[in-house]
Amino acid sequence: MLIKTLLKLVILVSIFSVSCSTDPQSKNSHEELIIFAAASLTDSFKEIANEFETLNNNVSVIFNFAGSQQLSTQLLHGANADIFASADWIQMNRITESDLSLEEPQNFASNQLVVIVPTENASLFELSDLTNPGTKVVVAHTNVPAGTYTNVVINKLAQYPSLSKSYPDKLKQTIVSEETNVRNVVQKVVLGEADAGFVYRSDTALPYVSEKVRTINIPEEYNEIANYPAAILMESESKELAQEFMDFLKSGKSQDILEKYGFLKIYDQ
Repeated sequence: MLIKTLLKLVILVSIFSVSCSTDPQSKNSHEELIIFAAASLTDSFKEIANEFETLNNNVSVIFNFAGSQQLSTQLLHGANADIFASADWIQMNRITESDLSLEEPQNFASNQLVVIVPTENASLFELSDLTNPGTKVVVAHTNVPAGTYTNVVINKLAQYPSLSKSYPDKLKQTIVSEETNVRNVVQKVVLGEADAGFVYRSDTALPYVSEKVRTINIPEEYNEIANYPAAILMESESKELAQEFMDFLKSGKSQDILEKYGFLKIYDQ
């Protein structure tokens, strides 16, 4: 009798264990999505992630923010991520050409450059002022997307009627630092460690920046459009979730958030 009772208990425990292990709620009860994203996306992507997590309460979005060139290098050396969001196509192409992307990357936002100067600096109001002797200009390094765009814009400004043909050479003489990402450029100007810096328009939308700097706009025809592509990575362990996030980037909600942070919309929904 005792043996029969014990046998029944063993069977019941086994059935309970199997039912628990096959319960869909017990499998993948919490998922993590790892996104490598350009430093200029930090604030907008954090807000977008909060909205995405609200819609998917069993999901945590984990970010690695840095210069796009740093992120692409990390991925090429085996770093694990689900999505790569770059600030230009040069770094994204490194990923696609190495067969690390699952499918064709897609643009989800764009940006433009401006020049920022500390609000208390009363001597810099025009692009021509950046070549004044003793002026300290900070830019991103040319291997960073923001630095590549800056270099193109500076050379274009040689054609600007109110500036001289020698403007690019004169301006390059006032550049005192080339930073590894655009947020470092912003920081140096905000802290008064530089007189001016070439940054993204989106950087000026941040309260702690807008309160400390003035903006010198670059004429449209001499500016450069910065396109932001994103791709799901081949080695992603959460491809379906990654696709959901990519779709969410195109949604009206995400596009409104990007616009709030100074980006230009790609999808108008």
